[in-house]
Amino acid sequence: MIKILVTGATGFAGGNILCYLADKYSPTEVIGSGRNKEKAKELIAQGYSILVGDLLDIDFVRDMLSGFDVIVHCAAKSSIWGSYDSFYKANVLATKNLLEVVPQGKQIIYISTANIYFDYSHRLYITEKEHRPNAYSNHYANTKYEAERMVLESSGLFSVALRPRAIIGVGDTVVFPRLIKTYKDGKLRLIGKGDNIIDFTSINNLCHAVNLCIENKEKAHAEMFNVTNGDTIKLWDQIILILSQFGLESDLKSVPYSLAYIVARFNEIIARDDDPEPSISVYGLAVLKYSVTLSIEKICNQLGYTPVESSTETVANFVEWYKNR
Repeated sequence: MIKILVTGATGFAGGNILCYLADKYSPTEVIGSGRNKEKAKELIAQGYSILVGDLLDIDFVRDMLSGFDVIVHCAAKSSIWGSYDSFYKANVLATKNLLEVVPQGKQIIYISTANIYFDYSHRLYITEKEHRPNAYSNHYANTKYEAERMVLESSGLFSVALRPRAIIGVGDTVVFPRLIKTYKDGKLRLIGKGDNIIDFTSINNLCHAVNLCIENKEKAHAEMFNVTNGDTIKLWDQIILILSQFGLESDLKSVPYSLAYIVARFNEIIARDDDPEPSISVYGLAVLKYSVTLSIEKICNQLGYTPVESSTETVANFVEWYKNR
């Protein structure tokens, strides 16, 4: 019998990973932790086990999160806006607390991010070795990488980091919902030519990758792996497709990146760290302009990873869910 903990289980990625592993192993063997009490109640009502608490609370961590064979660490502050201190606490200090209670010889799987590769330029088929540690795009990427290194350098543990790119799927409340809201607010514009290509990571493919790490913990040890759907697509084609699926006008106005940048930069200058994220940010704008794709050759070769869902399937499933929710 294996005991598995999934942190951040009241969030999108963590919640899906919790349900996937509980169905694959046993609901009694897989436990989740998270801070969202309402979401915890929903999961408990569905038959899942959830411990409600904050990873910054060392007493909660020591008393409730000790003794697991595998920890899948999803909990994080994943916004792109806020003070460095808020990201450092949520992403670095929380991870440090968690590492204190992982028993020797056990495994921790860290859900990192491909955001660490983003540097406001076109980058194609990035391998895990092509990380640029002095070119972080925001506090989120900076602190996520710091926590990743902490995990991979921990002694006496089987550790691995997964780097997904734009996690999407049924239940996503961030990637496509944010674009839809921006459109409805009258602020979505086609940036430049709109010909940039990107990778997505289906939540189902991320769940599959997590399980491969559990099944191959020796092969995965001390490694970092990119995880995507393996089918690079044109971002704006997908955005226009999704808008059309909801009956929204898909003939978007085009705006030069230089002009949009000035507006986004002004929005950031007048905003404070504790204000809501600006509707148009420099980073958000850049994501809509630059091509960024990842190589998944390493995880395919070392762990036998094959995507279980294509981007076309992921988008179709999301659209159906979003229409009916």
